[in-house]
Amino acid sequence: MLQLIVIAWRNVWRNARRSLITMITLSLGVAGLVGLNSYRQVAFDMILHDVTAGLIGHIQVHGLGYQEAPAVTTVVKHPVQVEAALRGALPGALVERRVIGAGLAGAGDRSAPVMMLGLEPGPSHLYRVVEGELLSAARTVLVGKELARDLEVGVGQEVVLVSQAADGSVANDRYRVGGIFVSSSAELDAAAVALPLAEAQSFFALGEGVHQIVVRLPTERDDVSAEVSAVRTALDLKTLEALSWSEILPEMTQTIESKKKSKGVLDFVIFLIVGLGVLNAMTMAVFERTHELGVLASLGTRPRRLLAMVLLEAFWQAAIGFALGVVIATATLYAVGTVDLGTIMQGDIMGVRMPSRMVLRLYPETLIGAAFTSFLTALLGALIPAARAARLKPVEALRHA
Repeated sequence: MLQLIVIAWRNVWRNARRSLITMITLSLGVAGLVGLNSYRQVAFDMILHDVTAGLIGHIQVHGLGYQEAPAVTTVVKHPVQVEAALRGALPGALVERRVIGAGLAGAGDRSAPVMMLGLEPGPSHLYRVVEGELLSAARTVLVGKELARDLEVGVGQEVVLVSQAADGSVANDRYRVGGIFVSSSAELDAAAVALPLAEAQSFFALGEGVHQIVVRLPTERDDVSAEVSAVRTALDLKTLEALSWSEILPEMTQTIESKKKSKGVLDFVIFLIVGLGVLNAMTMAVFERTHELGVLASLGTRPRRLLAMVLLEAFWQAAIGFALGVVIATATLYAVGTVDLGTIMQGDIMGVRMPSRMVLRLYPETLIGAAFTSFLTALLGALIPAARAARLKPVEALRHA
């Protein structure tokens, strides 16, 4: 076998120009696949991070029916016990309680519809304070940057919040603006007011109840079905529901899946072109060596060894083309570095802000698919010429000039 590999390697360079053209074609196909798929994976990872680190989290626990029909009265009644169960089912996970309600905010002669978020005091994964202080003191709120601009309100000024409480009464109160924040969602920046959790529970007359318990896992993964199953096993599903981020945002899941399917179509188109190039090159190589192959066959070389020799030539070319393609893709990705999408993509898609800057890098996972596709394409492209070489009859091949 080793001798056959060496012979195939020598045959690759018998017509160096044609072999180089074939290998360059393969390398460009590999570079295109690795580069484009790495770009896509960077975008998917950034969107997933914003989803799971922001408003949604990896998993959410609600009162039964809240996801289908959110209502201020549908709450998790005993959040402390539920948090203990979640930490037992998912060691290392971060758990956060939230209150969510809709209402109006007013400052001076301006008003706007808002989403009121009751959050635990201190630093948050949901937002970043750009002016003022963190959410901490009683009777203070944080206001989204765009909302603060619309209301013309700043740190230290007052806003009035009005909504409906869980007991049917009108909820209204006056709060001091403690800070201005930005988040991973343009919608939150334009319409959110954050209150300390206890203030929100009091405002909406919820007692100790909360609307959401958000779970963030210590690892970034899109498939959290195993963790969701563990959570559901630990909870009383007669009064509670546990949903993954993909169940909360099914449209986003469908969009990502459709993008992955389109990736497969692109792979096919690129290497259909490459495969035709390999087929043409190997057909010419076999045709030019028909007499030589006839000599080998007349000397007792078995057809399967002739078949293997031609396929090994294609394998060598695929290996070199793949290596060159990876080098080209890596150099291109790191040379480009950061892509500024701020002037192209702005706003939210399904509640998630599209990334304005992407730092490109090579994803090792993309190499597996590219390697499989490139080697398979090269071998399939060489299969017909290899089969022709194996079926050559020595007498007819020896007559070939």
